[in-house]
Amino acid sequence: MGAVDAGIGAAHAIAEVQPARVIFVGTAGSYAKIGGGLPIGAVALPEEMVLCSTATLRGDGYLPAPMVQKVPVTPELHGDLRRAAPEAAARGAVATPLAITRTVMLARRIARATGAIAENLEAFGVARAAARADVPVAAVLGIANHVGPHAHTEWRRNHEAASKAACEVVWTCLRDR
Repeated sequence: MGAVDAGIGAAHAIAEVQPARVIFVGTAGSYAKIGGGLPIGAVALPEEMVLCSTATLRGDGYLPAPMVQKVPVTPELHGDLRRAAPEAAARGAVATPLAITRTVMLARRIARATGAIAENLEAFGVARAAARADVPVAAVLGIANHVGPHAHTEWRRNHEAASKAACEVVWTCLRDR
């Protein structure tokens, strides 16, 4: 889907439904192969979502100062999710590039530049829509693959289990409220 359509869809849904909070649930690729990431099957509870431009990383472009590039999660909602899944990783960010990262070299650059432990193409767009509407936001991401050349094959093999693991965290959080 990507960040743009996810943001548009989230903004529309938030305006229509007017939720008390938004929890983005999805899968992500881990930057584990370059250090600091999570294993396949883990659940990430990122502390912020970061927009990532590979053109800026290469020095071929820049993002102008008024452009929002980071969206922190809402501490209270993040804390609720942490209590529901204390074993889930809650350090670092999730990076949202425009395209799926296919090389370990680029994954390394993204992780170093953003402090990200994982990559997801929609999280930033949804988080930005929620933040713009002043709605508390957090994310729960099941790790389905390692970022790099074999990501798609790993994602196809693991996305259902990763999605289920992320949904279990949300279900536990809602049930315990």
